[in-house]
Amino acid sequence: MKRIAFVTDSTAYLTDEQASALGISVVPLSVIFPDASYREGVDISHKEFYEKLHHSSSLPTTSQPSPGEFVSVFEKLLANHDVVMCLLLSNALSGTLRSAETAASMVKGDVIVVDSKIASYGIAGPLLDGMTMAKQGASPEQIKAYWEEKREVMHSRFLVDTLEYLHKGGRIGGAAAVFGALLQIKPILTVIDGKIELHDKVRTHKRALDRILADFDAHASQGRPIRLGVVHAERQEDAQTLVNELTSKYSSVYAELAELGPVVGAHTGPGLLAFVWYEADPELLKAQFGR
Repeated sequence: MKRIAFVTDSTAYLTDEQASALGISVVPLSVIFPDASYREGVDISHKEFYEKLHHSSSLPTTSQPSPGEFVSVFEKLLANHDVVMCLLLSNALSGTLRSAETAASMVKGDVIVVDSKIASYGIAGPLLDGMTMAKQGASPEQIKAYWEEKREVMHSRFLVDTLEYLHKGGRIGGAAAVFGALLQIKPILTVIDGKIELHDKVRTHKRALDRILADFDAHASQGRPIRLGVVHAERQEDAQTLVNELTSKYSSVYAELAELGPVVGAHTGPGLLAFVWYEADPELLKAQFGR
């Protein structure tokens, strides 16, 4: 059985405890304010970022890790592992994947780089599944195939307070942003083939959340095992309530709370609430959640 090391980037938003306990190497992206550049999860915490965002006169920008940063991580891991498996932020949203691919071509050893075609829990869930598969004896090829399979059946819905951040960051068109602001529309966004797209538009926050819950129910009510991440930016109480309610309502749903950090938060702004879910292998879920 091959010794497999796992790598991701900071937009998976694993907790420090998760990454440390599981031995996952996390390569940070950076968020850039006028005064300084901060490596996500290293130089600035989630709380510090949102406090700074609220008081900043200009919106921050973000930057990807360099190939050299990945080379350092890969070389260290390859000294004690047969293969490095790397699941990363959507290539359509960042150059992080390209940096990793360049780094993989520069090191001696087996490095497998996979585009998650999403961010946040859409990376974290399959990554943790892959680690469980490795413990159960799966090959790197089987884990890669699993990741590629799950990214094609990944569902995401996210609700933002304003489209201003996405528009100024170049992640959504200006017409959609102006339209939403003028009509006080609450946009429901999704990720399709790695890109942020408008899924629906609703007049109030409550109606938007109800629509997202209806979309989720269409899958969860079928009784098949679903892994769900409820992701938030400064809405922990609301998100935790949803995790509790959905876990109680659906016995086949394995839900977790996740917080959105600086790099993705710079493009969505504070107040985000998101659902990311996919149908997962029941044995993998039982091994991780203990039920």
